[in-house]
Amino acid sequence: MIAAINGHAIGIGLTLAMQCDIRLVAEDAKLAFAHVRRGVLPDAQSHWTVPRAIGLARAADLLLTGRTFTGGEAAALGLASRALPAADVLPAAHEIAHDIAMHTAPQSVALSKRLLWARAALDADEVERLETEYHHLVMGASDAREGVLAWVERRDPQWTGRVGDLPSS
Repeated sequence: MIAAINGHAIGIGLTLAMQCDIRLVAEDAKLAFAHVRRGVLPDAQSHWTVPRAIGLARAADLLLTGRTFTGGEAAALGLASRALPAADVLPAAHEIAHDIAMHTAPQSVALSKRLLWARAALDADEVERLETEYHHLVMGASDAREGVLAWVERRDPQWTGRVGDLPSS
């Protein structure tokens, strides 16, 4: 999932965006986890997603103060993948989505995403074990052959593997 934040994201607008895999933000957007300034606390798993994205010290700064910061600072902190002029945010998000859809194998992306989001609960050995297990699922499959063949033939790949065909865990 790609978040295209081309305007202000205060409170739930930002906590929901944190659920996305890739976040693009307008340089001059105003962002805040302002909940603590309203007598509540950040939600939507932000106490899990924010520290994973930027580390505990930086997360504490943002979550405990509720201060407002810009899209440029969000990118500098690692909260967003990139900060762009507001008019470029949505086109850049579309470009990334198109690139993923056209040039990456759906099953490979799904398994990689599964590992990225699970890694906080896993140690390095377990991640390595799962990487090997997942690699065995896709290696030798039609998309692994197609990816190499498309690269050699300098053409776009035609993926046939479906995410729904993967084991659930």
